[in-house]
Amino acid sequence: MINFVLLVVKIINIKRTAGKLKPMKLLCLSLISLIFYQFAFAQPSTLDRNIQNADSLWKSNHLNLAIEQYKLIIKQDSVPEEYQSLIYLRLAKAQFQAKQVKECRATLLQAKTLPVVPDHHRLIIEELEKKLSGVITNERTSLPASLKSAVILYVTSSKSADGKSNPNKAVYKTLKQALEAIPTILRKVGLPEGPIEIILEDKRYDLDETIQLHAENSGTFDNPVIIRSASENRHVIINGGRELKAWKRETNPQILARLPKGSRSKVWVADFRENNVTGIDSLVFGGFSSKRAAGTSATFNTFPVPELFSNGIPQQMARWPNDRDTIVSLKDFRSERALGWASDPDVWFHGYWLYLWADAYEKMGGLSPRDSTIQLQPPFNNYGFGKSKWHVVNALSELDRPGEWCISVAQRKIWYRPADGVRPAKMVVSMKGPALTAENCNYLTIKGIDLQYLRGDGMIFTNCSHLTLAKCSVSNTSGLGLRIAGGTNHLVHSCTISSMGRGGIDIDAGDKLKLTGSRSIIENCKISNLSRIDRTYTPAIVLAGDGIKVRNCLFANIPSSGIRLEGNDMLVELNEFTKCVVESDDQGAIDVWGNPLYRGNIIRWNFFHDIGIPNLHMAAGVRLDDAISGFCISENLFLRSSNNQFGGIQIHGGKDNFIEGNIFADCHAAISQSAWGDKRWQESIKDKDHPMYKAMHTTDWQSEFWQNRYPALKNLTINPDINYATDNVVINAETFVLRKSKRFEILNNRLMKGEIHPSIATDYKRYIVPWHTIPVEKIGPYK
Repeated sequence: MINFVLLVVKIINIKRTAGKLKPMKLLCLSLISLIFYQFAFAQPSTLDRNIQNADSLWKSNHLNLAIEQYKLIIKQDSVPEEYQSLIYLRLAKAQFQAKQVKECRATLLQAKTLPVVPDHHRLIIEELEKKLSGVITNERTSLPASLKSAVILYVTSSKSADGKSNPNKAVYKTLKQALEAIPTILRKVGLPEGPIEIILEDKRYDLDETIQLHAENSGTFDNPVIIRSASENRHVIINGGRELKAWKRETNPQILARLPKGSRSKVWVADFRENNVTGIDSLVFGGFSSKRAAGTSATFNTFPVPELFSNGIPQQMARWPNDRDTIVSLKDFRSERALGWASDPDVWFHGYWLYLWADAYEKMGGLSPRDSTIQLQPPFNNYGFGKSKWHVVNALSELDRPGEWCISVAQRKIWYRPADGVRPAKMVVSMKGPALTAENCNYLTIKGIDLQYLRGDGMIFTNCSHLTLAKCSVSNTSGLGLRIAGGTNHLVHSCTISSMGRGGIDIDAGDKLKLTGSRSIIENCKISNLSRIDRTYTPAIVLAGDGIKVRNCLFANIPSSGIRLEGNDMLVELNEFTKCVVESDDQGAIDVWGNPLYRGNIIRWNFFHDIGIPNLHMAAGVRLDDAISGFCISENLFLRSSNNQFGGIQIHGGKDNFIEGNIFADCHAAISQSAWGDKRWQESIKDKDHPMYKAMHTTDWQSEFWQNRYPALKNLTINPDINYATDNVVINAETFVLRKSKRFEILNNRLMKGEIHPSIATDYKRYIVPWHTIPVEKIGPYK
């Protein structure tokens, strides 16, 4: 039928005189509409076919005809409620492109009143209305403009800090002293508007203790506090490490006897006292499933583990096996080398003890005198033990290759084996941390500061509002980069976090019970090479709370997830995810778990590629696990992002999820579903130990307020496994929806085989259609 319409249009366009053509054109267009209406809707046909026919008109540059066909589709009573806003938005976008401003506004107004309007459609309506009013949307977030300072305080260790060289210049020897001056400055009568700037003039500041800010160090709306480097081109370094200069070859016979034979003449030792190393008084490891590190479902505790670096590269703690894990139950393990482990008081085991998504450290307790099996010191991990994947950590008896090291807290010594014939040089041990903590400190900006060699976390902010962290970096740190707990109006902009023992940013802001948004933004950040110590559930970002945006970031080289999402009304857009989930099983580059009340979340315009390890563990670009519902995943690009039993998007038991306008390439399955069915859904609602039950009994989701905000909650307890996949393009896949249940709805998706394999985001342009405009050039960080 569509070919007939296009043929008639072609006939109309045969060159005629302008005067004779107009009446003929109007008549023909009327006839086409009538014929199309009778054929398309009087005959049995699917909604897919009707949409495709109208779409083909648009793609063939017959926009006015397409508009008329979208209107005809809308008039039909047979369009399910869940798809009505899809058609209205098709019409509105076509009208916008045709410059039919008045008609477009009317269509958007009607769309708002529909019984079902998914959250990503609400966002599109809002953005389209702004465009009609001449407002530019999706603009990059700008850093606060530089204003004339009200006061400038300088921090330097040079002689000028005594104030004698320039009595008109406020100079302090320490940042602490400068911060203490802020309350007095703010009390000054007649203080002009403008920031109070604290400028760090030295190249490097070595931490003696954590920098602490409190409420009295806060700025105000008129006089925010800014701590920054003296020059944008040369960031100041805050260093938590201690350079180890005093090394000796190990000659102690007792130590040599414990070393591997091949290392006995090659190991050097550094004494804490001789190198002025202080504060390292314990060696404790945790991990996601460790009872030692117990926290909330989204986070768990950081332990301040010391690390050793050579020329900025983290060195490997002495371990066995060296380059892999052994796979055997601890109770079945027998080896003479365990005798060496038992003689060291600080030997630990890192393992995936029962599940390949939950790692933990266990401490060596000794060997059983009865059967020489390994005994561990309690507390043990939360899940128990089975045939496990594990290795030994910090065993002096395993210090057998260049680049390995071992620490004894009791003896206050570090042993290191450098490359053959090389004396240890430029070795740094992480000693202090975190670099900075702030509590109840508002209107604060930290700009252009690089943190390195920290033992523990980088910076921690508790109940701080109007906080900006700009152009900072955290690297070579054993904990998290940034932790933000509470407060509102945070901006983390153009920051770099890399080479971390744990994750990148842990933010919990906004109130997901009261649905109060935090108005927080994380933008243009690069977060990579994480989880060196704690391997799972230490993502680039833990995103918890309500109303946080994550935009234009890069997440790369992470054993588990890029983002762990636990909250409501989040917008994750224009980010690049690559080489995530390269070790953990049963995870997604974006991972969500356990709470069907996480609503209003939109994941759009992201590029997921090379997620997981092919033919190994289950890994997806986006994983919605255990009843996650109401997510909108739209207009993303997926490339090689499905592994094992997972598609590019995996849904486990959830409902009311909308998957729309995505392009999947070289994924063995675009989507996978692990349906629960009615029985399991009802059991989970009633099971007091299930996270679904706990969420539903700690949230006022049945209130008028909640159900007005998220209308689909009215049917939360019934009809599980209903999800919607529309307008997706699937390239070179074996399956569209793997394990598709009967309740999984699909509409107007395209499956294409034998296509050229994309490699970068711009390769997807050929598959982008006018009604799903994916801004591929804007994905990822910008300069």
